[in-house]
Amino acid sequence: MEKLTQKQQAVLDFIKKYSLENGTMPTIREIAAKFKITIGPVQKYLEVLTKKGYLDKKDSRARGIEIKGRQKFAPVPILGSVHAGTFLEPVEDAQDYVYINTDVTRSRECFALKVKGDSMEPSGIVEGDTVVISKSNQVTNGDIVVAMIEGEAAIKQYNKSAGRVAFISTNPLYPPVYPKDYKVLGKLIYLVREYKN
Repeated sequence: MEKLTQKQQAVLDFIKKYSLENGTMPTIREIAAKFKITIGPVQKYLEVLTKKGYLDKKDSRARGIEIKGRQKFAPVPILGSVHAGTFLEPVEDAQDYVYINTDVTRSRECFALKVKGDSMEPSGIVEGDTVVISKSNQVTNGDIVVAMIEGEAAIKQYNKSAGRVAFISTNPLYPPVYPKDYKVLGKLIYLVREYKN
């Protein structure tokens, strides 16, 4: 790739930072506002960055640029907390977002929840983790799922045997739950853990 001038590098750095923080590319107007310049020079910067191999121009839409060779991330809304232990009611509105590689989310509709409790620790799911859940009610035995169990949300291992459904904590301190009323909201596809010093 060709070397960039200081200003070209600054524009590219802003695009990268913006896309990481927002999960989408900035518009030409947003780039112009950041650098206090008009739209014309921004378009020229984008053309040069494309020619030099740093950007791909997808189309003429407002956010129609892509950073070349970069992994793509999708924003997944964090809807609240889910108990790994006892049950907790989830929140329906996004409180924050976690950005997950699109190779993981693919085109699936996903949501995320913060884990509270220790009932799934033997499965590697600990308090403070963020679990990413693919919305689906089609699950198989052994899947780790988020389910509404008698009106409250929990993360458990799903098991169906002889027509009877059990939600199992992998921590033996917690007994299985055999609910009459439940709804599977989705299954675990990814886990995010922050290192705390």
